[in-house]
Amino acid sequence: MSRSVPGALKGNIGRFQLFAFGFGSIIGSAWCVLVGSWLDSAGPGGAVLGFVAGGIVVACIGACYAELTSRIPVTGGEFSFVLHAFGRSLAFYVGWFVALAWMCVAVFEGLAIAWLFEKLAPGLGDVPLYTVLGTTVTRNQLLIGAIGAPLIALLNYRGGRMLARFHSLLTYGFISVALFMVALMVLNGKVSNLTPVLPAHDPVWWKGAAGIFANCAFLLCGFQAISQLVEEKSDQLAFGTVFRILVLSVGAAAIFYCLVSIATGIVIPWRDLPPRSLAFVEAARMLPGGNMLVPLVLVIAIMSLLKTWNGVFLMAARTLIALGRNGMLPSWVNRREGRSGVPAPVVMVIFLFNLVGITLGRGAVGMLVDTITISLVIGYAICCVALPVLRRREAAPPGMVKAPSVVVAVGVVGSIVMACFAIIAPLWDAGGVALVYLIFPVWALIGTVMLMRMGKRVRAPIVTASVVPSGDS
Repeated sequence: MSRSVPGALKGNIGRFQLFAFGFGSIIGSAWCVLVGSWLDSAGPGGAVLGFVAGGIVVACIGACYAELTSRIPVTGGEFSFVLHAFGRSLAFYVGWFVALAWMCVAVFEGLAIAWLFEKLAPGLGDVPLYTVLGTTVTRNQLLIGAIGAPLIALLNYRGGRMLARFHSLLTYGFISVALFMVALMVLNGKVSNLTPVLPAHDPVWWKGAAGIFANCAFLLCGFQAISQLVEEKSDQLAFGTVFRILVLSVGAAAIFYCLVSIATGIVIPWRDLPPRSLAFVEAARMLPGGNMLVPLVLVIAIMSLLKTWNGVFLMAARTLIALGRNGMLPSWVNRREGRSGVPAPVVMVIFLFNLVGITLGRGAVGMLVDTITISLVIGYAICCVALPVLRRREAAPPGMVKAPSVVVAVGVVGSIVMACFAIIAPLWDAGGVALVYLIFPVWALIGTVMLMRMGKRVRAPIVTASVVPSGDS
């Protein structure tokens, strides 16, 4: 692809690195932290069916994103797609809230990695500092976050080969060790521990499976990294390959969640697992040499979080870059570019948001998850609807890859259903008005004020690039 986009980001990312960004940005800490809750709510069969159903729908959404990426091969993801389909106003708010979502994920990862470090070194001395949102924030939590956040920020500013190699090393290292642990659990487990596979009561499997399906909007997000890296992919990498990699990333992540659920339940009778424990860690402890394997599991969980932290920082940066290119953020945002074209002010904004968010402590996790899920799933739905709009309005550009119509239909309907679940779920959990419902109007107001101050200082939408089919399309 020869790029005609002014200020296009620089890179030469190949297929294996692109898969690493897709899969690696999806799989964070949920496989380690939440597997006990999945089994407790749905049993092993219900958990697998929930992930299969959710994986199919999110893969269809991913296919819509893949076609949109080949139609509009510029960074910005959801913002760029909606800008091209529906214009500046809707695009700004989609981009504004998607950027919020990715920055909240970065905060989430910073909080989670501190928790895993505490589990890895429980004897490490700590000092309680203050209480916020019902939980105590400690010195070590802040120190770990304060060390991790600038390292991730520096990697993203430098970008290029260093960023891609770092992410690939963590992703493929994690995959190798995690699959080794899953195989070890299956070989040492008992199939009888999985019974009842589909419990009829305490829990009712289909209710738990429905909850897992709805949560796949959050659990399988991160594939968007592939769309965000379109300007940085190798010229030899055809859009047909990008399409396959994006869908494969979602499918591989869903399969991984299924394997983890089965492996955990096969080692220990799943009804005996405490739902709020690190169930995968507890299962590893039951294996021969378990005392040595538990630290290994915690280390790969930390590796997993680091790659996801890196991926979501990348996506937040590219969303803000696209907003700035189109005159929807102050011009200083896109100045002082690093080697790969990523501006220093963008990196600094995300870094500061990350650092401030970590000071809220673990009491903010529920609020963060709700904010992330609602913002991203509404973006899913609008982008999936944008695809048939663009198909009717415009001819297919050279090199475009088309998703099957039935896949687009599943993506549209599935994303709308997931969006409805995401919006309503906080009401059920909170038993009233949840805090997340106050965050959205405040963030929208901040965005509106910023957009109004920009006034007429806008540029024409940057949505075109000369695309020459190449490689294996």
